[in-house]
Amino acid sequence: MAGISVITLTRYRPIEVRRAILSVQRQTESAAEHIVLVDGDRWIEESIKEFIDSSGIDRCKVHFVPRVSNDVSGPGRSSVLRNIGIHMAENPWIAFLDDDNEWLPNHLSSLKALAFQSDSPAVYSEVALLTTTGEPYLEHRWPWARTREEGEQKYWAYVEQRVLVPGSNVIHDRPEVRDVPVDTSAWLLDRDLLLSVPFHEKFSIDDARTLTSEDDKLFHSLLEREVRFACTYQPTLLYYLGGYSNSGATVRTGETIEWSNTE
Repeated sequence: MAGISVITLTRYRPIEVRRAILSVQRQTESAAEHIVLVDGDRWIEESIKEFIDSSGIDRCKVHFVPRVSNDVSGPGRSSVLRNIGIHMAENPWIAFLDDDNEWLPNHLSSLKALAFQSDSPAVYSEVALLTTTGEPYLEHRWPWARTREEGEQKYWAYVEQRVLVPGSNVIHDRPEVRDVPVDTSAWLLDRDLLLSVPFHEKFSIDDARTLTSEDDKLFHSLLEREVRFACTYQPTLLYYLGGYSNSGATVRTGETIEWSNTE
């Protein structure tokens, strides 16, 4: 089993992306390369490059991806960038780390060991949810919901299915529950698999209504292909809430988020 390429997308998060980069550097299983795709912001590009140089970070490549006038933040844009990163990657295994999340040091090593043991092209970790300030998220409310009432209903439904446990911030994997997609930052995926099942770049009004993201579409595409999954059952992905998928908020005031990009 050979090396791992890590892909991170970033825009308007100069502090958070540094945390993500350091998280990759601290892995006990070193990534062969870390591709950081900067989405249309030259200042962020220069800031990251200066941070990498001053910190003595190696195997981290920063690439600027320009925007055209109709490019808008949202799952469609994220999918385009993820697919660009997949084609750029030079290693047979790919992991994604969003710029506002981080991994525990054994994240990649535990995934790589599981991929070897299970002979699976798609392995993943469990997820620990954190608030924007880094505290365990313990509210009795599923964050990915349109309303508080909907979030509370989903939370208790997942408690019944043993996906969630009151007093814990971990999203537990239950193979029999397939309406909780794997977060993109939790996966370790075979690059050839991703080339054959790329991220969907088109999102409908119905997708916007149901908050269907690129994570969801990839997960269901893999299910449809009957790809064999395996989970480490270790919450090595630290997921910070506050991004557009779970809050509607953006990092920069006035940044437009467009979920649907088709009629």
